[in-house]
Amino acid sequence: MWSCAVALLFFAACGTKATNASADATVTSDVTSDGQIGDASGDGDTTADSDAGPPSLLTARSLRFDDDLTAVWGSDADDVWFVGKGGRVLHWNGQTLSPRDVGTTKDLFGVWGKSRTEAYIVGDGLILRWDGTSWSNEAPSGTGILRGIHVPVDGSTVLTCGDGGVVLRRDSAGKWQTEETASKLNLQAIWASNASQVWAVAEQGRALHLSGGVWSETDMPGAGSRTVRAVVGSLDGRLFACGDGGYLAATDETATWQETLANDGDTPRDLSGVWARSSTEAWAIGKSGALMHFVGKKWQVDSIAGTYMKTASFTALFGANDSNGQPFSFAAGIAGAGLVFSAGQPDNSDPQLQNDRWLDFRAETVADLKAVQADSDGSLIACGTSGVVLTAKDSQAPFYDLAAPVTGADILDCALRNGEAWLVGPSGVILHKSGGIWSVDKPANVKNLSGIVRLGNDLLAVGDGGVALHKVADGAWQAETTGVQFKLRSVATAGDVAYAVGELGTVLRRDAAGTWTKETTGNLGQFARVTAWGDGEAAAVTEEGTLLVRAAGASGAWKQMSETPGQLLYGIARRADGLLLAVGYAGTLVTGQPAGPFTDHPKNVPNLLSGVACSANGCVAVGQKGGIFQVAETIP
Repeated sequence: MWSCAVALLFFAACGTKATNASADATVTSDVTSDGQIGDASGDGDTTADSDAGPPSLLTARSLRFDDDLTAVWGSDADDVWFVGKGGRVLHWNGQTLSPRDVGTTKDLFGVWGKSRTEAYIVGDGLILRWDGTSWSNEAPSGTGILRGIHVPVDGSTVLTCGDGGVVLRRDSAGKWQTEETASKLNLQAIWASNASQVWAVAEQGRALHLSGGVWSETDMPGAGSRTVRAVVGSLDGRLFACGDGGYLAATDETATWQETLANDGDTPRDLSGVWARSSTEAWAIGKSGALMHFVGKKWQVDSIAGTYMKTASFTALFGANDSNGQPFSFAAGIAGAGLVFSAGQPDNSDPQLQNDRWLDFRAETVADLKAVQADSDGSLIACGTSGVVLTAKDSQAPFYDLAAPVTGADILDCALRNGEAWLVGPSGVILHKSGGIWSVDKPANVKNLSGIVRLGNDLLAVGDGGVALHKVADGAWQAETTGVQFKLRSVATAGDVAYAVGELGTVLRRDAAGTWTKETTGNLGQFARVTAWGDGEAAAVTEEGTLLVRAAGASGAWKQMSETPGQLLYGIARRADGLLLAVGYAGTLVTGQPAGPFTDHPKNVPNLLSGVACSANGCVAVGQKGGIFQVAETIP
């Protein structure tokens, strides 16, 4: 068994070659000329006008997250957590931003951590701890609203603060102990230089300070009655704070707080986040696009370089140096607002790239979803580029990221079996998640794998070179002889019979004894997906826009039932009532009973749909740029 780290290397080293005519193609996000992420929602937000035709049978379920985000923290540039209202938690893996289920819908206000495998989120009565696999609540009974959390660079302690002057410290046994602050302030943020030197900022221009083992209240100079909302320190120990009404402050050479002024017009905007890049450079951010830059001894108003976030309101800012010593930073705010810091490249020939810039970073999943499959209990799994793997308990429920240990590589197919997840992709690596634990298989002499499916309690996988692999329950993967050398792209099962399809008209049938035979269809196209049911019945689609159905029985014949030239088909599924649904290029949706006729419905969805799956309470289609679409229950 290989480690997950090895799997990451294998997947990252073997990306899929992008083409315009293949469902295996990696379609990148729109990128503007200055390197900013463009409109990558892919969720059908661009809808047809009311007089442009019948309403779409596909309803977008956006993976653009418009929640109010309240805090951001990352252990590295490819491991960043965003938290917000209503229990929203998003994770950035360096490629995509995906939702995580942390088991609550309560508001979350703060996030910080020690490493990739230890992080904390605080909120309304919650202290959630990440152990690298899952989140668990450690909050003592009766915990109120907690707003800030911090771990010093030396990792010597974990401190959180909140309403009513509450400060909690995590002890070596993992228990949270209340600090004696004697304060009733509503604390907004906390910063620990080490375990015994701590500042917490608050309302009414006040702050709490721990020094010499004693907590004391103090005024923040120049703050008056304003709320101070953020406090951070530079690596060399200088502290910076910001708050309402454009309030800015920093400590001097004697570690004494001094107000620092910035000219932000007659009505300075509220500031909620600050990042100290060094003792002589810092950034602060806030309402209505407020962005302040401290260089040397002065703050100055700066501008956001992107298009969409220039007037957005931001509530949090985090920055640090990555594992290569390069700065990275993210801001988050209201309605999913976000910014990402782009460090200047003084030697670059492009003047736009020579200086530091803040670019649009919208809260949305931009990965192209390649496949979606349903389990027998109705739960769904979807997978795609950049290692994104999402799951939902049923077709109506929200999708959450399964946190596969893969970054920057494509997952070409995925399957659920009794709650366990299986993933396949480039280099022949097979990932398996069971009980929250990921494991890795790397069968010998196997190249790229493109399809995986349940076979009773077993599993089948197919891929390049006509490879087929069979796994019996907890046994090892065993290669089977298929008799073909062409790439197999999809596999489906009905009882103990399986079908695989692939390039150049390849269609194979596997009987209950494990013998593969080639079947004749009369079609030499590029088969993209197959589904099967009943007594050996099956249906398949090709990239050339044809849909074929196989009759029941061991020798059932294949018949072409539908053709939509120029409208490439990539996915097919069968609903409980027998209706077949095929999806493809530019929102193509073709439906019909196996015996026909089939209908090509009006296309009101601007998305390349690559997969469709049906469970007991509905069908879902997936596609480019995180597109997830609910299929109408009633189809004319």
